[in-house]
Amino acid sequence: MQDIFGFLSASHWLAILRIAVGLWWIKSVLHKPLRKFIEGGIVDWTISLADNHPVPAFASVIKSMVGKNRSWFPYLVIAGEAATGIGLTLGFLTPISALAGIFLNLNYLALAGVKPKDRSVNPAYQTEQGQNLMMIAAEVILIVLASGTVWSLDSLLGVF
Repeated sequence: MQDIFGFLSASHWLAILRIAVGLWWIKSVLHKPLRKFIEGGIVDWTISLADNHPVPAFASVIKSMVGKNRSWFPYLVIAGEAATGIGLTLGFLTPISALAGIFLNLNYLALAGVKPKDRSVNPAYQTEQGQNLMMIAAEVILIVLASGTVWSLDSLLGVF
């Protein structure tokens, strides 16, 4: 591929984007107060977001799913974010990792990125919109432009 700025090819710049998005997911795991998160903080916050969600049917589904699976839901979130981050950073199963990221971002956007009935529950809902939409855009680019072809385990293993 052609060099950009005479320094790196477009594939290399794409790999930098892939690694940056992966590190963002890893940072998402590491910035959480894990003990509080696992002991119910995320469950309580998710249910409060659902209680204040403007679409009652969606809120009901979320409350039912999270409430019934209270003990393992925090671990599922952490595992999903960590797997996405590690996969993108190392370029391992890159398209699958990016699809997992899109799935997570769409879920976060659908729950935390809408204006709640009580804004005190999530005053930063608009920030959630911007962050998740930008992550989705980057992840789509990573899939469409085959970002796992350079500096990746996928290229070393001949996957994809």
